[in-house]
Amino acid sequence: MNQQRSTKQAANSSPDQLRKKQSRRLALFAAAASLLTLALTLFAAYRQEEMQRASSGARKAHEHSAHATPTPQLSERALPGLALKDTAWDPAWPPLPDAGTPAKPIEQARAMYAFAARHPEVLQYAPCYCGCESGGHRSASDCFVKGRDANGKPEWDGMGFI
Repeated sequence: MNQQRSTKQAANSSPDQLRKKQSRRLALFAAAASLLTLALTLFAAYRQEEMQRASSGARKAHEHSAHATPTPQLSERALPGLALKDTAWDPAWPPLPDAGTPAKPIEQARAMYAFAARHPEVLQYAPCYCGCESGGHRSASDCFVKGRDANGKPEWDGMGFI
């Protein structure tokens, strides 16, 4: 009996019915593709808005910190040309960590620690390549400054010596 039905259905299936079936499948596929495109467009717009919001927040934070700390002046004495005073050591800071001998001359290490203390907003974008992210470091800034005391003075991290 089942064979007779399937034979009748096969005989009744005409090319028109097959075209209608394919047309429905194509319409369903087009609708699914349209929904996917809409979802991706909405997601991209959301991400762009989030990036703008984050950028705006970072800009406001930078403007706030710019008012809190004086703008560094260029120093011709340290390096002729475009050297920044940002690398000058502040005698009010604690001494560098006793982490052994630095990989570079002590003057360069001290200048890098000074820059890191004054400009975490720059070093936060510099990745660290020594593997210290497994220890909780998020950027090269954390390799030099692990925190600040109540007075805002930097607390050094010894990873900057590596």
